[in-house]
Order: sequence, then C-alpha cells, then structure tokens
Amino acid sequence: MKTYYLMILPIALLVTYSQLMVKWRSNAAEDFVAASFPQYLVKFLTDPVILSAYAAALFASFAWLYVVTKLPLTVAFPVYIGVTFAMVLLGGWFFLGETLSTPKIIAVMLILCGIVLGVTADA
Repeated sequence: MKTYYLMILPIALLVTYSQLMVKWRSNAAEDFVAASFPQYLVKFLTDPVILSAYAAALFASFAWLYVVTKLPLTVAFPVYIGVTFAMVLLGGWFFLGETLSTPKIIAVMLILCGIVLGVTADA
C-alpha cells in the first residue's frame, strides 16, 4: 500500500507545474489588461505554455482516478493536497519570486507533520 502513496508525488508535481505555469503566464499578460475577455481567452488558448499546463492537470486527473482506487480517500486526498501545497509554495518562491515568510514555513511544516501522522495512522 505504501507504494501507492508514492504515486501521489508525480500527480502533485503535475498539478504544481500547472499552477506555476498559469500564474507565470498570467503575470506575463499584464500588458494585455485592456483587451476584451474573448481576446484574453484567445491569447491564453493559443499559448503553448498554458496548453501544456492544462494538459498536465488533465493527465494528473486521470492518474488521480487510479490512485483513489488503491488508497482510502480520507488519507490520499490530504496527502495530495498537503504535498501540492508545499510544492506550490516552494515553486512560487523559487520560480516566481514570491515571498516565503516564517508563518508560511511553519504552516508547511505543520502540514507535512500532519501528512506523516495521517499516513502512519493508516498503516
């Protein structure tokens, strides 16, 4: 059963990639603010980075379908969300230059401790 927990990591990585790329490209489009919604939509639907981000999220969704057949949802979902939260926080700091404060670091540590407790309680 523990090997199924490892399958959550690539799913979390794909979702993290998706979130970081969408944020990165939306920041790059700030000069496009005066455009109408259809123009904005076309711009993003033709952006290969945005398309790759949505493809990654779609693939992660299909992989998640497999994982939830192998693990209890009450354990798998918190692990998935917690790991994704930690990766997005670190990715936002490393790739997007977002602030990483002490309260955020403490929050991630508490989440990771909760994940460890949740996984070991299920074993």
